[in-house]
Amino acid sequence: MLLRRAHEMHARHLRALRRSEETVRFYHQAVTDLERHMEREKLAPELENVTRGILIMCQADMTARGMRDGAIAAYMRGLRGFFSWALEEDLIERNPMRKMPVPSPSGEPPAAIQPHEVQACLAVVKAGAQPRRDTAILTLLYDTGLRLGEVCGLRVGDVSVETGMLTVRGETSKTSARVVPLGIRSARALMRYMHRERRPALPTVEEVFLSKAGTPLTHSGVSQLLNRVAEGAGLPRDHVAPHAWRRGFAVQALRNGADLFTVQTILGHSTLAMTRRYVRYLPTDIQRSHLRASPADRL
Repeated sequence: MLLRRAHEMHARHLRALRRSEETVRFYHQAVTDLERHMEREKLAPELENVTRGILIMCQADMTARGMRDGAIAAYMRGLRGFFSWALEEDLIERNPMRKMPVPSPSGEPPAAIQPHEVQACLAVVKAGAQPRRDTAILTLLYDTGLRLGEVCGLRVGDVSVETGMLTVRGETSKTSARVVPLGIRSARALMRYMHRERRPALPTVEEVFLSKAGTPLTHSGVSQLLNRVAEGAGLPRDHVAPHAWRRGFAVQALRNGADLFTVQTILGHSTLAMTRRYVRYLPTDIQRSHLRASPADRL
């Protein structure tokens, strides 16, 4: 069976379990990278042809291409999950990922977009083909920390300028709907786009963000936009990736004085432990805060 065909079956399995489209895309990218590696090595990209040796070569290829250990570890975990599913479905006789060494992520946290990088990105989209739409997308990502799927799924009726709030729909059974506040700048950018540039192909189109053709903007469309912005701004792609904006929101909100509970609510995290991960981006701020509040210094 072709790897591509097996992945299609796996994707249907994930959707049946109500996994998010982001999760489906994650597995797709991992399997696609393996498939491309096999094709470069003149190997038939068949599921049963994958061996431990091929996986080790694929991992070495990722390292040679300059991928971070954390990204490689994530890809290999994705492949491990995919092949575990294939074994359970009797599509393969043995799991080639069994006892496969996976690199440990480095201590360096994933990229979180910085304020000066946001400014550079906004300057790029102002000269683009749909400046109001793209400005609204970038401003919204940075102001709210929405997930990629949540941005694409946003509907006109979910935006309330009067209250300055968004209703964000849950993508899966694990993510419930929530209300997210809008800043003045992001609300203004949204209204400018919706009133002056948004042109739906049909009256029934409810999504806020649309393509040039007036159809709902897809995950791929936003990802391509961010890749173009990264290139135009001269920034590494991982600094402008969808989740880098989410991290950037969390870090700057905490730095600007927001408490963890507020950030947790806005991000839609189910536990505070998930939000606490962003504290590691703030060692200098923690030290400065301790200097202001040190109990021993107040003796």
